[in-house]
Amino acid sequence: MPDAVIVLANLMDSSGKLNDETAARLTLACDLLQENEGALLVPCGWAYRDDSDICIADAMETFAVRSLGVSRDCILPERASRDTVGDAIFTKRHLANPRRWTDIVVVTSAYHAERTRQIFSFVYGRPIVVAAALSPDTEALRAAEARSSRAFHTTFDGVKAGDDEAIWERLRTRHPFYNGEVYPAIPLSLSGYG
Repeated sequence: MPDAVIVLANLMDSSGKLNDETAARLTLACDLLQENEGALLVPCGWAYRDDSDICIADAMETFAVRSLGVSRDCILPERASRDTVGDAIFTKRHLANPRRWTDIVVVTSAYHAERTRQIFSFVYGRPIVVAAALSPDTEALRAAEARSSRAFHTTFDGVKAGDDEAIWERLRTRHPFYNGEVYPAIPLSLSGYG
């Protein structure tokens, strides 16, 4: 039985309304939560919109409570992550390590499942199970996944799977979502973030 069901976000509007893809991911995650009594739901994602200060993790929590009947006591939002790599790193750092979780399931869309499995397994240093919600499957999505996968492998080339400090260093120095190239840079030390 998993300790947690981690659900990755896609998109929301400025009011926090989830798009269909995020709602499908969350619905599957909540189904898995019901099958695994005692597991926690971990929605991931930051306040990424310029026109809103809502974290998508909080929007997902609200949807899970209001629309899917999940108790707020079972939900631990992770609000620091800006992409799938961050989802893996920050869930491990903020939740899995301190709580000594030994088993997690990650939920995403079908087209994104293989890359998610690779990233989470690398960051956690062991095989991670990924559950896939039904989703569109287009050539454009497959091409975007392939580009993102190549970028991930380039960024973390030479780093040992599961090496938290080396992974953190690469995230903050080479990943454009965290090193200041695209979004504000994260702090230098592991202890200074989140």
